[in-house]
Amino acid sequence: MLSSTGLEIMPTPKRRPRTSVTNAVNGARRPVRQRRPRVATPEQRRDIALLLRGSIYSGVSPSPTATGDEYSARQVIDFCLDLGEVMLSSGADARSVEVAIVAVSATWNLAAVELDFPGSSIHMVYAVPNEPTIAGLRAVRDTGADLHRLNNVYGVVDDIVSHETDMTQASRRLVEEIRSDPRWPYRVVAGAMGVLGVVVALQAGGTYWSAAGAFVLMSMLMYLGKLLGRRYLPTFFVAVAQMALATTAGSLAMAYSSINPGEAASMVAACVVLLLPHPSIVATAQDAISGFRSLALVRGLGIGLVVLGMVTGIQAGLISTRWVHLEVDPSAIQLTGLTPCWALFASAIAAAANAFAQGATARVVPISMAAAVFTQLIVQLCARAHIGLQLSLMLGAAILGAVSTWTAARLRISAASIIVPAFCGALLPSLAVAHSLLQFIGHSPGSGVSFALSVLTTLAIGAGLVLGNIVATGGARRMVSTRTRIRSASLDTEPRPTAQEADGQPDS
Repeated sequence: MLSSTGLEIMPTPKRRPRTSVTNAVNGARRPVRQRRPRVATPEQRRDIALLLRGSIYSGVSPSPTATGDEYSARQVIDFCLDLGEVMLSSGADARSVEVAIVAVSATWNLAAVELDFPGSSIHMVYAVPNEPTIAGLRAVRDTGADLHRLNNVYGVVDDIVSHETDMTQASRRLVEEIRSDPRWPYRVVAGAMGVLGVVVALQAGGTYWSAAGAFVLMSMLMYLGKLLGRRYLPTFFVAVAQMALATTAGSLAMAYSSINPGEAASMVAACVVLLLPHPSIVATAQDAISGFRSLALVRGLGIGLVVLGMVTGIQAGLISTRWVHLEVDPSAIQLTGLTPCWALFASAIAAAANAFAQGATARVVPISMAAAVFTQLIVQLCARAHIGLQLSLMLGAAILGAVSTWTAARLRISAASIIVPAFCGALLPSLAVAHSLLQFIGHSPGSGVSFALSVLTTLAIGAGLVLGNIVATGGARRMVSTRTRIRSASLDTEPRPTAQEADGQPDS
């Protein structure tokens, strides 16, 4: 499983496809002949319009098929639950999952659906008068970020809404995504994480020596996480062990090498930044702002445990090297970031490395690099205007979210496949984390709280992404609705079999 920006801490075993999806591949999900096709009431249409309001699929509404062949409510619910489970386990936020499920169920003429995300599961209920109530549940146990899988699942949803695929084909594609291996082999992910550590160390005010140390230290932490993950150690203890090793290595480097405390702090800060579950932090902020507070609380608790584990690991590393007798004066150390030109170049490299580490497809890499450079330029302009860190991150994320939403709709890919590598390359608070880490090493009062607050500044990124998505949804929706109208018009002009031909009887 990939945590944060691609660091593998717990290997995910091969997932066995659920029975509902496997039956779909075997042909169990054939359209069911309905004597009376389902007809959505005005109230149900209004509920769907409210759920899809402000999304790219806001024009989707239920409508009975011309031949009367429809999928049963159980078939639609099973498929939608499988779809939502794959999207949540791949790093999608709850609002994106809700929009995808409602759009798919409405396209397949299932209107009276209630959807809920109570913590780490998905509940879906279909209830209409004079018919039995049908309910479904999926527990989401795997968490992480797999941009390649998320991108492909988004393509399945887009093809369903555009009437370009049926349930059997969509189910087969969903099974392929569940059974698929990671997009890139582990050696590519490890190399990308090493490059990302070099870039983040330089962004945190480090030198070439600290950048080289960050590359070596990140490689050590990755293999430590992989070793502990094979023993199914909880993420909290993995974070403790990784940060204890990183802090111990930084302290020993200061004592027995020419690396000064500032260089060591930037080297360890790069590992801190990369070990943080940034996609989960951003998704938590998006869920809380969008109204999915139950899921946001569950995710927030997991993030809090990871941050607490990292703080505990730093303390353990400092205690284990107390015999070294390090004297660090944080006020005498000045960390300076990269120059504007080098910052733009570093953002592009970091976005490319993070795209490979997160499993994104190759064609998304140059798009993410361009988005990261543009976002870094916005942040630099905000810094010249003396705008605070949180507001600068939110403004940069808002513009990134708007551009990515519009670009993704035009290219028919997931917006997250552009957003996640770009914000990890341009918006991570590396320098703030390095400053707070120096305070922590120097045992300054309140340094633990300062470190936690510098880490949680990434919550502003989630707020900005929600704002950017709202701003750009109008243009993206027009692109999706245009494709849907063109496809619907082509379907209307195709010859349809008569009722007798559909029953297998010759037309008299």
